[in-house]
Amino acid sequence: MLWAGLAGASILLGLVGPFGTYDQLPLAARLAYWTAIVVSTYLTGFVVVHFAVHLLYGEDRGGVADYGLAGAIAGVPIAGLVALLNRFAFGDGSVFGFFTALPYVVATAALISALVAFFMQRAAVETGPAAETAKASPRPRILDRLPHEKRGRLTHLTMQDHYVEVHTDRGRELVLMRMSDAITETEGVEGLRIHRSHWVARAAVEGVERRGGKLLLRLRGGTELPVSRSYSEAVRAAGFG
Repeated sequence: MLWAGLAGASILLGLVGPFGTYDQLPLAARLAYWTAIVVSTYLTGFVVVHFAVHLLYGEDRGGVADYGLAGAIAGVPIAGLVALLNRFAFGDGSVFGFFTALPYVVATAALISALVAFFMQRAAVETGPAAETAKASPRPRILDRLPHEKRGRLTHLTMQDHYVEVHTDRGRELVLMRMSDAITETEGVEGLRIHRSHWVARAAVEGVERRGGKLLLRLRGGTELPVSRSYSEAVRAAGFG
């Protein structure tokens, strides 16, 4: 994809012939000139920006503005490279010398570097593991009632008098609220109520057992919860019975 983009830019610039190159060079020479400019300046900028960011910001890698500064620094050797290629291609009739090219190249390199950093950081946020987890399993609101260290994957709810005991794969916590309100706050997690006092997340169910005429759901970790008669049809409809 990268090399296709560089090739496309080289061909486009070669055909258009900006900065007077259309009049000074024939088509084949223009294509060769702009290919050399595009590829060499990209590689130079990539290497210099990489090392500049590493030296200036270490493992923090910096933000968009920091990459813009690194791009401006890279613009100096890039301007020298452009001037050298121009001298080779045009001799004394160079389109751009070093000092003429410098402000244009520095500004362009800073802008491109900042834009690349912006879109890369945005893509990382939108497609990273945290984003994928959020898309696959929306965070239920009830987890916000728990201490941070217990906000794991929701497994089940159990009513204890006026409290609801919220169970996750990181522990359990008693929350003062009604069971019906607690179940409402599990939205985003597929689950079902199996008893007046129990709600389970479907992903937490490991198996089903019938013991003494009673239906039980076995959860991951060994917990067993009873299914009441009034909810047995819903449990069977969910594929557990």
